[in-house]
Amino acid sequence: MEILLEENQTALITVNELADFMNYGWPGPDWYLDGDNDYLWEQTFIHGIGKELYRPIQPGAVVNLHEFEAVVRWQGYGPDPSRGRGRCLTDLVLRWRQHRPEQVLIVQVPKEKLDEIVAYLKAAGCSLSGI
Repeated sequence: MEILLEENQTALITVNELADFMNYGWPGPDWYLDGDNDYLWEQTFIHGIGKELYRPIQPGAVVNLHEFEAVVRWQGYGPDPSRGRGRCLTDLVLRWRQHRPEQVLIVQVPKEKLDEIVAYLKAAGCSLSGI
């Protein structure tokens, strides 16, 4: 599966959410990531322990998911569910994201409103990162 991206294609995501997918939303042990952007992954994540294999180096950082694009390929026994095509990492992450009980909101706010907005979000039970 060759992945072609339009020049300005973006899908903003926090590194924390991408790590959550890699740690908890991965399709299973019979799949592996086949990409040529290892350097980007190494600059973004450190290896954790246990189920948290991916830990962000800069928690809360926002990245373009398309920059991490790779093919998720089958390596298990039996027939390949993707029929040799693999699966697009971005598609898998975005589908997984739709079924999460919480959503990530990325916003830019005027500095003079920051304290007010942070207080409101905390009172509403939101968890905040990067502040």
